[in-house]
Amino acid sequence: MAVLFTIPGKTFLLGEYLALQGGPTLVALTEPCFQISAQLGSGKTENIHSDSPAGKFITDKYEFFKKYDLNFQDPFAGKGGFGASTAQFLAVYSLWLHKDVHQHEMEKLFDYKHLLEAYVQVAWDGTGLPPSGADLIAQLKGSLTFFEKRISFLSVSSWPFMDLEFYLIHTGHKIATHEHLRTLQTFDASELEKSYNLAKRSFETQQSELFIEAVNSYALNLKVLGFTCENSLRILKDLKGLDGVKAAKGCGALGSDVLLAVVTRGESSSLKKYCQDHQLDIIASHKDISSGLQMRMKENL
Repeated sequence: MAVLFTIPGKTFLLGEYLALQGGPTLVALTEPCFQISAQLGSGKTENIHSDSPAGKFITDKYEFFKKYDLNFQDPFAGKGGFGASTAQFLAVYSLWLHKDVHQHEMEKLFDYKHLLEAYVQVAWDGTGLPPSGADLIAQLKGSLTFFEKRISFLSVSSWPFMDLEFYLIHTGHKIATHEHLRTLQTFDASELEKSYNLAKRSFETQQSELFIEAVNSYALNLKVLGFTCENSLRILKDLKGLDGVKAAKGCGALGSDVLLAVVTRGESSSLKKYCQDHQLDIIASHKDISSGLQMRMKENL
């Protein structure tokens, strides 16, 4: 008998960099999902690096984890940007927190503040800015998660725009977020927050044009701040010229790994052809929105 944890991939639609100041974020949680299996054993861990946040947590709680064999499965095959590290941590923290693995409504029992504290302890060495943990909270909650740490605001939404689709595109470029945060200097986030507030209002009022404006405005502000790498800027310029594409931006650290494209519903053929022609992978879309952390018992792995 084993316990299987399933955790969705994450993408910051808006709020990367705001999160570093405890500000507001909007995170999309999508399939395919990461999985970690845990079964009674001798403390073996497969595909979890000892220096990762999950690896450090396991080492710190060794008396508990030495009773389990853990195996991590990454459906993205190592592609960066979708939250593999936070998924690992969320699973091992869940296993440790809920000693009774028959507990099925785990999400309801989480105190996310304690979760964040535990995560920062093993994810940050005190150099530069600490990770926000907003992606971790989003992977716990699922769907489209609004989170603002500084005012303890947490809300979950569905995709509200019937005339729009979104696509998440992997660039093939990878950046180590923790290394980027080590060297990041203080910055003025006021314009980013104005753009974010437009997006928040667009969800509340279901105004698709407002969401398009928000995404394009946020992308421009990221560029002005120097928070989008050159490779992504080139692709984004191309995307915005395609039929049907209304908005596009980089997601996460320097917009390096993943790009968001917002498209008029039913008009994605140009985007898909562009990605195919340029060896860019469309990883997920509005059709792949997923629930958050799930746990189930399984007899055979």
